[in-house]
Amino acid sequence: MRGRLATTLSVVLTASLHAQAGSFGGSVLRDTLGNGIARAEVQIPDAHLTTATDPTGSFAFSNVSPGRHAIVVRAVGFELLVDTIDVAAGQRLEADIVLHVTPVNLATVKTIAPAEKRLPFGLDEMEDRRKSGLGGYFVTDSMLRKNDDRKLTYFLAEIPGLQLSVTPVPGIASAGTAVYLKGGHNVIKCYVEVYLDGAVYYRGPPSEANPPPDFNTLWANGYSGIEFYPGAASVPTQYNATHKEDCGTMLLWTRRTPF
Repeated sequence: MRGRLATTLSVVLTASLHAQAGSFGGSVLRDTLGNGIARAEVQIPDAHLTTATDPTGSFAFSNVSPGRHAIVVRAVGFELLVDTIDVAAGQRLEADIVLHVTPVNLATVKTIAPAEKRLPFGLDEMEDRRKSGLGGYFVTDSMLRKNDDRKLTYFLAEIPGLQLSVTPVPGIASAGTAVYLKGGHNVIKCYVEVYLDGAVYYRGPPSEANPPPDFNTLWANGYSGIEFYPGAASVPTQYNATHKEDCGTMLLWTRRTPF
């Protein structure tokens, strides 16, 4: 991650300390001098929240469920940022998010040897894990690009040990066409832990404030790779430290650069 979320986060109490939801806002900047980036996209994926910055670079989310959330920030000409925030009930979290300009690759006059093709962020590690043969199931960038018009459920339905569930989550109102991921070796399946570009995207248990992501709304054209590990023993070490249930782990890698 080349961009950064400013560490000087401030928490401001709202009028009602008993509110169940919090809020998150701030500015997306091109430098530390306070110059904002207009029309930058700011997402809180697990809460299904997306907004764009105004001409000054400011943005705001209200009614954000308490807890830790991954955030994704995109802007044309700048490197993508993935980070996490912690939102408390009844409080407002504010942050300045500084993005880094995408380096411009200048054409060379003479090429002596073909340049090595660089994999998008995260896919180099995914490719190493795929070639190692130590476990896991993989959907590659080329497979996804050949099926850009399909939802991710098209690929996930073919992965052994993974269950696509359309049944309502206990304690949560019926989700209609929502598709959730369940895994685990027990008779009663539990919800798969999901990471987006290396940051926690979803971690159970499910509740009204922490519903599992709806994979029926995710399309192949937004992703470059999918990894699924059905058991804790096969999960890469950096994604296995917090496992409390052996429900499986999925790593999603968003599409960054043309291939």
